[in-house]
Amino acid sequence: MVYVGGSLLYLALGLTVYALITQCLVKRDEGNSRGRSARKATTLSVVAVIFATLSLVWAFVTNDFRFAYVASNSQRSLPIIFKISALWAGQSGSLLLWLLIISLLTLVVQANGNYRKSGISSGITIVINLVRVLFLILLLFATSPFELLVDPPWDGTGLNPMLQSLGMVVHPPLLFLGFSGFLIPFALVVVELWRGSSSGTWVQRSRPWVLFSWLFLTAGIVTGGQWAYTELGWGGYWAWDPVENASLFPWLTSTALVHTLLLPKKTRTQVWSFFLIVITFALTIFGTFLTRSGILDSVHAFSGGILGSIFLGVLGVILLFSLFLWWSRRSLFEQGSGDEAASSITVLSKSVSIQGGNILLLLICLTVFLGTMFPLYSSIFLGREVVLDADFFNQLTVPLFLLLLLLMGMAPVLDWYSTDNERFCRRVWLPALVSLGVAVLTYRVQGSGVLASIAFAIATFGAITHFQDLLGHCYKRKLGAYLVHLGIIVMLVGITGSSIFVDDLFLQVQPGDKVQAGGYVLEYSGLKTRYGSDRYTVGTTLIIRKSNGVAGEITAEKTFWENRRQPSTRVGIFSTFKEDLYLNLVGWESQVAQLHVQRFSLVRWIWFGSLLVYLGVLVILVPSKILRLKSGR
Repeated sequence: MVYVGGSLLYLALGLTVYALITQCLVKRDEGNSRGRSARKATTLSVVAVIFATLSLVWAFVTNDFRFAYVASNSQRSLPIIFKISALWAGQSGSLLLWLLIISLLTLVVQANGNYRKSGISSGITIVINLVRVLFLILLLFATSPFELLVDPPWDGTGLNPMLQSLGMVVHPPLLFLGFSGFLIPFALVVVELWRGSSSGTWVQRSRPWVLFSWLFLTAGIVTGGQWAYTELGWGGYWAWDPVENASLFPWLTSTALVHTLLLPKKTRTQVWSFFLIVITFALTIFGTFLTRSGILDSVHAFSGGILGSIFLGVLGVILLFSLFLWWSRRSLFEQGSGDEAASSITVLSKSVSIQGGNILLLLICLTVFLGTMFPLYSSIFLGREVVLDADFFNQLTVPLFLLLLLLMGMAPVLDWYSTDNERFCRRVWLPALVSLGVAVLTYRVQGSGVLASIAFAIATFGAITHFQDLLGHCYKRKLGAYLVHLGIIVMLVGITGSSIFVDDLFLQVQPGDKVQAGGYVLEYSGLKTRYGSDRYTVGTTLIIRKSNGVAGEITAEKTFWENRRQPSTRVGIFSTFKEDLYLNLVGWESQVAQLHVQRFSLVRWIWFGSLLVYLGVLVILVPSKILRLKSGR
């Protein structure tokens, strides 16, 4: 059994290479014996990857410490759910998870009857299988999760305590689903352009895949923020860390891509769609390079090694091939319809608003990219590494994001091609008046600055314009898109509130003390110590009181591990829809404790807004017959 996983990966590699060679010979005739043979080989290679992954999961569950990867990421006392999630705790296991997801998506592509009827199924599978071959080679010869130890230990070193959370159970799979999904639109456009097709059907075929991938990438980013907020103990959910930014890059470009693909045909250009698909897919590879190369410091990154160089080389090949494909097939891009409609489009139109929003998204992406890579530039040209902090990113990106959200709020009051001035004023006066009142009101609130007032005003304006339009008439795509927009507006309110309305206190308390913090009274009764087989935990539980009585309890702990230098922190969070009370046990002497108490307003609005975003995308993706709503443009 110990050699099963590695043997299955070798089998998967052989079958995938065979499928690639056979598919290249099939060309467009996918129904002949070669085509069927290639599909069977691909399916069997996917099955081999599935069972290879299951064999590694089984090694974790059964504490098989003969595997170096299992020994370094698990231990006997680890709960079974974290033994399973330990699969993607390290570099090689996360690559195996990524390969598994891509392989499963391959089956979805092969099962699509429309692709087979159009004769593009084999071509798409060739592109996907090329990527799968890359991953299989890396897992077999560069970073194998099935490497054996000469002298296996009785117990493993355990999973990093920060990864022992529900957030790390769901965050990486969601992120990899998002990354993997963008491979399909890339394959679609490559296949159709390579064949010389001028129909542009890859635009329509890419839409559901882009929305699917955007949904899971968004969910991956949000769950990563939730994990940082609850597990890292610094009180935030986004730190502009290089690896955080690596997931933001493709999110920004794919958001522009989503809107480009949803534009009416008269205003959409295939060139924009092509380059956004290529850039988004390339940025998923670049993010992998950034995470695994070690060129930038990050609490999320894996150690440097050969993988970073390999992914950088792959990124170069993808970009060069895409440029060649665009140049050699440039005559196939139909821009005529957009040019013909240009004379009828005015500045006050939804089409221009969306295109302006896309430019802002790309400008934000470029800004964050340059800021993230600045330590590398400075070390090359200045001889010393200069790291830009969160203030730099906030100062440059926040105004751009606010302008982008203002354009989003304008969309419901604009027509697609041209909006009459009188009609525009009739639609916009009420939202503008109410948002102005909100700006004045929030500016007068203690601690609220100009930027916060503008953010709340933009959120109010956008919410009213969207609700006004929904009350008029609603169809499936509009309902879904507006739910996404409203979710982002709610998230804007949460991000603004949690950034502006903050209390920060450091307290030293003795048993029996009652202290005021953020409008609450906290009662401290002392410290308690718990002992385990390989750890001991020191913690405290505070009673939270308000004027109307006991509101709840909040617990914070520090755990000291036998085989780890640094203790792990469990922060206490008392959450309401209005605010979060955030407790960190900083230190202690006997029963005297040092506490860090923070109050963040409206944090729940961020998580609730993300749920609206997910719901909106699902409404768009679910067939109209199921929702019984009219289909829109």
